[in-house]
Amino acid sequence: MQKGNIVGMAEDKAAWARTLSIPPKAEYTLYAGCGYQFMKYAEGMTEAARRMENLGLGIEKIMAMSRFFNKAGIDLPGMAAKVAAAYREDAYTRILISSAGVLRKLGVEIGYMYEDEPCCGSPLCYAGFVDDFIEHATKNYEAFKLAGVRELIGLIPACTSSLRNLYPKYIESYDLKVYHFTEIVIRKLRESKIKPRLKGKLSVTYHDPCQLSRYLDLVEEPREILNSIKGLELREPEPEQCKRWSTCCGGGGVEASNSRLAERLGVKRAEELLRTGATMIVSNCPACVMQLRRSVRKLGAKVPVLDLAEVLDEALD
Repeated sequence: MQKGNIVGMAEDKAAWARTLSIPPKAEYTLYAGCGYQFMKYAEGMTEAARRMENLGLGIEKIMAMSRFFNKAGIDLPGMAAKVAAAYREDAYTRILISSAGVLRKLGVEIGYMYEDEPCCGSPLCYAGFVDDFIEHATKNYEAFKLAGVRELIGLIPACTSSLRNLYPKYIESYDLKVYHFTEIVIRKLRESKIKPRLKGKLSVTYHDPCQLSRYLDLVEEPREILNSIKGLELREPEPEQCKRWSTCCGGGGVEASNSRLAERLGVKRAEELLRTGATMIVSNCPACVMQLRRSVRKLGAKVPVLDLAEVLDEALD
């Protein structure tokens, strides 16, 4: 609530977009959300929390310590996140760049609000702070209207679901059109004669993010995108382990509140995906990508985990 983003970081989240010279206004407004833009810090925070939990410090004690240091003007979680982020590859900024690249290659005119892009605030609602969420969402809607936003393309399933499904419940005359990245991409692929193609052969298995499949009902669109790529073979897990029945990877908040449970869920899901024999795991949610990468490493497998946008960006070159 103080910093305006889910991880409480005071950072320039829009730096990636400046390198691409995305205009502030266009036919569609790209909504990047907190996930990809702050995930390198969230990953550092969860790693630090997991190490502390292994030392016998639960989430309640960690939060109490954070509040104690915060009173002294020391941002303990922020410091831990920045230190951890400095020593690992920033894969999430690369996903943002690929997402914008894909849309541009398909002829989609995108704008971006830069530092004025607000956090959707959905964790407030899910945690039960509904009044705070309504106040937050109302301010966001006013900001969107002031910026001339009419149609949004969301990259993160949870944020997109919030803007499409939650906001209309609490905001009268809500009139923003909200699409997920995969909806716009598949529409453009169907309309155009563009044929994505890989330089070699690749077998992938796809992990359905919970919010995308169960809240946005986007199950076939990601698969149609993958199947449109020449040289790519899609291998599915068992029927009860994919699409709307897809096993949760343990991301989306569990890794922050119960890291041991998240680890068990992540390993279970990674094992299901690896059993397909695919040489790459693909998803399109920052929390899922983070969890699956961590779980694959724990299992000692040498299978990369990529975002759908990265694979498609390469195939559209």
